[in-house]
Amino acid sequence: MITPPMTIPLAVLLWMAPSSTRCGTLTHLTLANTTIANAHIVAAGAFHLPPDGRNAAPEFFTAFDRLPAFCRVQATIMPSAGSHIEVEVWLPESRWNGEYLGVGNGGFGGSFNYYRLGEALNNGYATASTDTGHKGATSDSQWSVGHPEKQIDFDYRAIHEMTAMAKAAIRSFYGRPPGHSYFNGCSNGGRQGLMEAQHYPADYDGIMAGAPAIHWGFNAFVSDDLEAFRDRGGKLVIYHGGADRPESSIHYYRQLVSRMGQKAVRGFVQLYVVPGMGHCGSGPVPNDFGQWVRPDAEPKHSMLKALERWVEEGVPPKSVIATQYNTDGVPMSGVLRTRPLCPYPEEECGKR
Repeated sequence: MITPPMTIPLAVLLWMAPSSTRCGTLTHLTLANTTIANAHIVAAGAFHLPPDGRNAAPEFFTAFDRLPAFCRVQATIMPSAGSHIEVEVWLPESRWNGEYLGVGNGGFGGSFNYYRLGEALNNGYATASTDTGHKGATSDSQWSVGHPEKQIDFDYRAIHEMTAMAKAAIRSFYGRPPGHSYFNGCSNGGRQGLMEAQHYPADYDGIMAGAPAIHWGFNAFVSDDLEAFRDRGGKLVIYHGGADRPESSIHYYRQLVSRMGQKAVRGFVQLYVVPGMGHCGSGPVPNDFGQWVRPDAEPKHSMLKALERWVEEGVPPKSVIATQYNTDGVPMSGVLRTRPLCPYPEEECGKR
């Protein structure tokens, strides 16, 4: 009896191919309104920031010369006639942790958040960033004048399009979807996370939204409509510095409780008000608690890792330890002091 030769599906053959081949084939992904201009392997330590990039704060990841090799995908998405959303997706060539981490922007966006991309990739995540649909300084909004579609892209559409494209690239490159999808952003990035939960509840399993600009945007704003996000099992952590006018986040949380009830809200949302902390970090207080993605982080000291455990194991955070380093944002400088943070409105675990 002659056994017919086994036919191996094309998708399996591509997954078995060298990473450079798998990366290159991403230029042929067929996605609506999307043009993938480039997809290539960046050798370990070979990525360099563009010369006109945003200046780095002390907390930002800047060790690009120590990044592992990755597949860099550059694309343009035009969901409407007035749209021009640029996206970068970074995929670890090896040692992918199986998760996707989308990253947010500050101010009016206008560029990729390479610092957030770098820290995510350095920790094994597949990750993506967008310019939010235009180019410009974070303080510049002139691009929006007379361009309603660009306003929509900034308000909420660009992050969703980035996320859909990133997940497609992940599935093609690794041969499977991410196990879980997370979003991490602060300021406008925090607002972006809340808008994702509100408009596209299936995009992310867990969202960490720092100092969200509740009333920031052009035509679409953050509301308390999170039932769909809750119903599919999504978890949301909001944090805000106590010295950064946290009243808007407190009011937002209270609105959720008024609308949905305390028990329902506690099941999927936590708010942390960090005493004495400034905008997204900083201040002469313990202000580092996992909003920056660091190697070997664990749930006790990292809010992101605590969020992941909540999503994946059903264990909600009870407290997270915040750390103040001798040099702000530099763990290698040594620990000056720590304090536990507890979810609002609890206070006892925040006392020393």
